Amino acid sequence: MAALAASALGLGAGAGVSAFKHDCAKTGELRFRAADGTRLAAHRFGKGTAAVVLAHQTRSDLCQWVPYARRLAGLGYLAIALDFRGAGESQNAPFPSRRYAGDVAAAAKVARGLGAKKVFLVGASIGASAVLVAGANVRPPVDGVVSLSGGAGFLGADVAVKRLTVPVLFVAGKDDTGFGSYPDEAQQLYDATASPDKTLRIVPGVDHGVQLMSRSREARALVEDFLRLH
Repeated sequence: MAALAASALGLGAGAGVSAFKHDCAKTGELRFRAADGTRLAAHRFGKGTAAVVLAHQTRSDLCQWVPYARRLAGLGYLAIALDFRGAGESQNAPFPSRRYAGDVAAAAKVARGLGAKKVFLVGASIGASAVLVAGANVRPPVDGVVSLSGGAGFLGADVAVKRLTVPVLFVAGKDDTGFGSYPDEAQQLYDATASPDKTLRIVPGVDHGVQLMSRSREARALVEDFLRLH
């Protein structure tokens, strides 16, 4: 069965991604392709019928999600931390950010191929914008989307959320204003989102993106309650 799954998903050496070099995770490598053929890399943590795809921030890679991915695995989830194209061990590509949502969609497909009955998308910063766009387009629909410090103006997220009908949670730090006002961005996205099941929470502090999961108990509880209840 494992061999069949690997063949169907394009996992393993046949997908054309070189041996992993990440020091942050030594096992659970996944190798697959986006719809446009770009070779992507990810790591899986844990197992379960509910999967969480984790999308990273700009100028980073899947390693920033590893501590939280391990926490999710301990809670009984299959966590998949993804390298966007042009980052980490994924293939470089022209204008990579334009296709980040497609990378998330490919990871969601992998999660389903690994047996997940539920799939959630969780992204940080530009990864948050990517999961919002992917959440509006992935078919069959995912079970929920979490935006941590997402920007309304990135990747067309402000337009995509008008078609986003799955449950969605927006979280931002109250004083996270380093590159704009992320609370205001979260409010803008929330207001435009079509889903009737949507929640906006502004938590104390300046933490941004993945930092919310490592430093804010409130933010972490919000995300984990969202996953559990959906």
